[in-house]
Amino acid sequence: MRSSVRDNFSAFSKRLEGRVNHMYLDSLGNVTIGIGNKIDPVADALALSSLGATLLHDGTNTPATNAEITTEWTSVKGGSTVTTLHLSEASINTLVDTRLSQNETTLVTFFPGFSTWPADAQLAILSMAWGMGPDGLRPPKFKNLREAIGRRDWFNAARECNMAGSRLEKRNAVDRGLFRNAAVSEEPPASDPDILFLPVPGNRPQRQFGDVDVPPADDVGLIQRMFGPSRLNLLAAGTFTVGKFDAATLNAVKAFQTREAALPNAGLFPVTGVVAELSWASLGEHVPLA
Repeated sequence: MRSSVRDNFSAFSKRLEGRVNHMYLDSLGNVTIGIGNKIDPVADALALSSLGATLLHDGTNTPATNAEITTEWTSVKGGSTVTTLHLSEASINTLVDTRLSQNETTLVTFFPGFSTWPADAQLAILSMAWGMGPDGLRPPKFKNLREAIGRRDWFNAARECNMAGSRLEKRNAVDRGLFRNAAVSEEPPASDPDILFLPVPGNRPQRQFGDVDVPPADDVGLIQRMFGPSRLNLLAAGTFTVGKFDAATLNAVKAFQTREAALPNAGLFPVTGVVAELSWASLGEHVPLA
């Protein structure tokens, strides 16, 4: 994978999963640790040390035995929030790096052109694998997505990448935005494919009708460019005032949100005319990462 993807994957995933050094139950009832690392069944928890992540006792930082790990895992699985074991920050980093490499090894067997993709497209598919496991992308699953990727049709890939599950709404929106970033990055003149165009952490201010960009801010202008010809095809040049969230921009935002909300597995996507967190994520943020 491209170095910009590996270097930023932990920070990217933390935005979606958080970073927790003890065992907890995720929204699906799976025992989890670190940055969304599922350790369910208990054998996965016992295998952490083989991945370079050692569970330690709080206070003493001495390694836990398999029996102690099993006892705490069983307690957490049963709903307890009381824990006495933790991973060090270094162990969490190692666990993420190891799992990321394992996922890449599996994914390249499904997507042989992976190494040539722009960084944002690589991050999108790795994000999907993180959300549901790489086997979730194994053929014949996600047939339309694989066909779009085979054509390097990143805009259509964005429409076909949604994973089922309400807990994945935000990740789905972010992944759509990443594929759209990849599409824009390959427009002539193509950008350096090693550049990751998703800002990390990437927080953007809410934008709505009446807002005007005050230089150097370019948020409204970015929205309008994403809606232009050859991209989302919701605005034609000259129908809006550049840098002003006018009526034409508002109509385009609502049309975009309506289309996103209608996508399979998109979940509860707000159709408000206001560009807030999910809309920003799904649009893509074509700003080079410093």
